[in-house]
Amino acid sequence: MSTPPAPPPPGWYPSPDGSSTSMWWDGAQWVPQQQAALPGSTPAQPSPTAAAGYRSAHYPVNQWQPVTTPPPVKLAIATQVLLLVTAVSALANIAHESFGIAGATDFLGGDDSAMSRLRTYDLFALPITVFGLICMIATGVLWVVWQYHAAKQVPGRTRRSPGWHAGAWFVPVVSLWFPYQNITDLWRATGRSRPSWQILWWVLWLASNVTAQVSSRLYAVAQDLELLRVSMWIDIVGEILTLAAVPFAVLIVRGITRDLQRISPVAPRPVH
Repeated sequence: MSTPPAPPPPGWYPSPDGSSTSMWWDGAQWVPQQQAALPGSTPAQPSPTAAAGYRSAHYPVNQWQPVTTPPPVKLAIATQVLLLVTAVSALANIAHESFGIAGATDFLGGDDSAMSRLRTYDLFALPITVFGLICMIATGVLWVVWQYHAAKQVPGRTRRSPGWHAGAWFVPVVSLWFPYQNITDLWRATGRSRPSWQILWWVLWLASNVTAQVSSRLYAVAQDLELLRVSMWIDIVGEILTLAAVPFAVLIVRGITRDLQRISPVAPRPVH
C-alpha cells in the first residue's frame, strides 16, 4: 500500500476550483481570503489524505508552490516604455527610407544632383539600423522577463510552465504559435477572456517580422538602385506593421499586469 504524498506547507495558492481567486492553505484545509483574514478563525480540519488529493487533482507537483512575490509591475512599466521607444525607432526608419526612396526616384529619373541625397541616406543608414536593433533586442528581453514573472504569478493555471512562456519565443516553428497561446493563458488565468483584438496583434507582429526579413535579404543582394528602392518600400511596410502592433502590445502588458495585481495575494489591494 503506497503512502500518500505529504500536504503542501501553509501559504497562498491559486484556488483549486480553477477560479481567479486565491485561497489560504493552512496545512490541512483551504481557507477563503475573507476567512483567512479573520483572527482566531479555526475551520474544521480535513485529513492530510484529502488535502493531498486536492493537490494531485488540480496541479502538477512541480507547480505546487505558493505565490510569494508581487506582480512584476516595474517590469511591465519598463516594457511599455521600451515598446514606445521601439515605435519611435520605427518612425525614424520610415522617415529615413522615405528620404532614400525620394532620392533614388529622382536619380533614376535623370536628376544627377540626387546622388548627394543618396550619400546622406547611406550616412544615416548604420546609426538608424543599430538604434532599431538595440530597441528591438532590449524590448524583447524585457518582454520575455516580464512574461516569465507573470506566469509565475499563476502556477498551475497555464498549460505551460513559466520557462516555456519565456523560451517559446526562441524555438523555431513553435514561436509561430506558442507565445500567442501563452498570452491567452495569462488572460484566462486572471479570470478574463482573451481580447478579440489579440489575434490582430499577433498577425501584425508576424507580418512585420516577415517583411523585415524580406527587406533585409533584398537589400543584401541588390545590384542596382531599382532593387534597392524596392527593399526600402518593403522596409517601410514592415515598420508600419510594427507601429500598428505596438499599441496592442502595450495593452497586453498593462492589462495582464493589472489583473495580476487584482488577484495577487501579496499585492496591495486597491482602495475603492
